[in-house]
Amino acid sequence: MVLPSVRIRLAIALIFVTLFSLASRQLSLAAGRETAVPDIQFQPISPTKAVTIREAVAIALRNYPSIAQKQFKLQAAKANIFLAKTQYLPNLNIDFQESAVTPNRVASVVMNNVSGFDTVPVDSGPSANHNTGKMLANNLQGLNFNWLLIDQGLRKANDKFAYADARVARADINLTKLDVAFAAADAFLDAAIAKQVVLAKQAELDHMEAANLKAKTLVAQGLRPGVEAAEWDFEVAEARIGLIESKRDTRLALVELAEKMGVASRDIDVVSHPLISRPLAIHPFGPFDLTSHPLALSKLAEVDRWRAKQVVLDKAYRPHLWLNASVWGRGSGDNSNPIPSVAGGILPQVFNYMIGGTYSFPFFEYFPLKAQKQMAHSNELAARADFDLAMQILEKKDTKARILLDENRQIANQTPILVEAARVKEIKVLKRYSTGLTNMVTLAEAEKALAKAEVKDAIAQVEVWRAILSIAYVQGDLRPLLQLVTIAEGNMPNQY
Repeated sequence: MVLPSVRIRLAIALIFVTLFSLASRQLSLAAGRETAVPDIQFQPISPTKAVTIREAVAIALRNYPSIAQKQFKLQAAKANIFLAKTQYLPNLNIDFQESAVTPNRVASVVMNNVSGFDTVPVDSGPSANHNTGKMLANNLQGLNFNWLLIDQGLRKANDKFAYADARVARADINLTKLDVAFAAADAFLDAAIAKQVVLAKQAELDHMEAANLKAKTLVAQGLRPGVEAAEWDFEVAEARIGLIESKRDTRLALVELAEKMGVASRDIDVVSHPLISRPLAIHPFGPFDLTSHPLALSKLAEVDRWRAKQVVLDKAYRPHLWLNASVWGRGSGDNSNPIPSVAGGILPQVFNYMIGGTYSFPFFEYFPLKAQKQMAHSNELAARADFDLAMQILEKKDTKARILLDENRQIANQTPILVEAARVKEIKVLKRYSTGLTNMVTLAEAEKALAKAEVKDAIAQVEVWRAILSIAYVQGDLRPLLQLVTIAEGNMPNQY
């Protein structure tokens, strides 16, 4: 009789043998052929999300790190304004001191220009008759009040300098936002072009494969020489390589766009069809006041900052009037004093107060302040030169953008004609090839010409949008471009 435990062991062993034999059978069946195994390592971290150009710009403005960096710098500049305001407050210091000290004193003095002054305590009292190690309790309490009454405008100049510094930081934020939005929109247009190239290459491959199939059929029927089948295989392989290269370029363009949006770790796609159609008739962009561009405003803010710095340095060489007041009490455990100690010297036994004024004038600060003012003035002139250079750059970009818009629109008006002509030619050549009136080289060239024309048309339409983007950047505001995109998407009335 077999015990129950032995039966269980036999059943388990039988199950393992069965599973092992099935696994071995599957491995043997799979030998010699490839199986589709998903590569988990290269799966997207998150599902791919298609974004429009408006969404790409909005995401970039929310996520790009350089904007956050500039915002924190603006917060620091605002805190510096508050710090400058605190200069109007008086100084009030309160001190309490309890100590135990030996009463060994002699008539002496400690000069304030020796290094030991900070390490030797200042003591007072009658000279000692002999040395002793017995310690006496001492206490000191004091309240010191100082207030700058007249500063000849120094604190106000510091306020204005702090505000100028904050304006520089704010102008830097506006310029950074414009640059980030422009970079995201420009990268989006690159991705849109790359995506259209993929579609054109895919269409070219489809046409080549169809022609290849037709050629092989004709070869099998003896209507075409056999060498054409090999030649069509070459053309199909070349078209397939072109498709793979265009897909690679598209993926790289999408990675670049994701980085410009501040989401480099995400897998994204673009909604490019609104940008493939030509924009509606656009009214000519009028002349812009380029001095209102964020780049120009940033340079002007830097000029004002250095001018404010010169005012601060000029106000620093002025006399200042301080109000000083103090109240203090002292006590000692030395019973030789006429006034008896309180609580053995722990509490004060005498009190004093003082009120007065201090008039100070930094006479010999004239020379270092003069040198600092010269430095600030030179920096102001350098900032002014930077402003002039920025205006030159903006004027050049404005002129180039207008030329590009005019020329790109003319090209975009011609490319649809080019595509239609290439399509008609491809159809006619295909019919002639089917009837044996032309060779495969002519048909292959016709297929390539059609694909090239479709790519050129897609690029031409997107380049019109890029020219509008350039003009919007020179204007300092991308909203006109985004409004045109909204019109192209059909979400706004047909006007602009």
